[in-house]
Amino acid sequence: MPIPMAFAFHILGTSSSGNCSILEAGGARVMLDAGFPGPRLEASLRQLGTEARALDAVLITHEHSDHCIGLAALLRQNPLLKVFANRETAHRIQRSLKVRPDWQVFETGSTFQFRGLAITAIPIPHDAADPVGFAIDCPAEDSHAARRVTWLTDLGHATEVVKHHVALADILVLESNYDDEMLDLSKRPLNLKQRIRGRHGHLSNLAARDLLLGLREWRATELILGHLSKECNRTTIVDAVMQDVRAAKGDLRVTVVDPLEDAPVSVW
Repeated sequence: MPIPMAFAFHILGTSSSGNCSILEAGGARVMLDAGFPGPRLEASLRQLGTEARALDAVLITHEHSDHCIGLAALLRQNPLLKVFANRETAHRIQRSLKVRPDWQVFETGSTFQFRGLAITAIPIPHDAADPVGFAIDCPAEDSHAARRVTWLTDLGHATEVVKHHVALADILVLESNYDDEMLDLSKRPLNLKQRIRGRHGHLSNLAARDLLLGLREWRATELILGHLSKECNRTTIVDAVMQDVRAAKGDLRVTVVDPLEDAPVSVW
């Protein structure tokens, strides 16, 4: 049996340009999304003192390139890597791959087990084939209770299912994609602005804030705001918007991931 790993959660990056994180818990080291090209992905792994061959699995939320473009590079270094995705996502990604990964196909909405982790695939509203977020229940350590890490990016609005999973998260990664005024003033075409704002687009800063303030009870002690647009958002704006959330939940640590920084953000 593998030696249980101490808990660690590392966000290698989360923005409109690429999304990727690594969770170490129990006997598993899994990557959530692989949204960076191979060279950057390899460099980020080296920053953590690890490499693709040390990964047990990759969980893919959907087929957009900022969530899966690095998969081919990972497979070249680790051909036995297990790749978890639902059927529609796996089908669309496979078209761009020269090899066939060890697909581990799950049903959206289901909970499945992998090396001591209980992983729930959360249906989310986004303009992809069958997009999901993930809620991962990690086993208890000697001195810590079990923890749930929830990864929710790329959602146009918060459904009741999303709200349910947000409330249950201990460590929550939530999209805070754009500032409304910056999006209005940007040079993006009108149809793209409408797509971003649509019910299957992205969460604005205010929508992310209102989602959290609208919950009657939620248990997260770590809130990580991610998937910021480089062109239409700033960390200082997100931080200011989230002041009401901090005031409403005094035991909460809030981190805004800068889309312009390459250094990992880690939770131990």
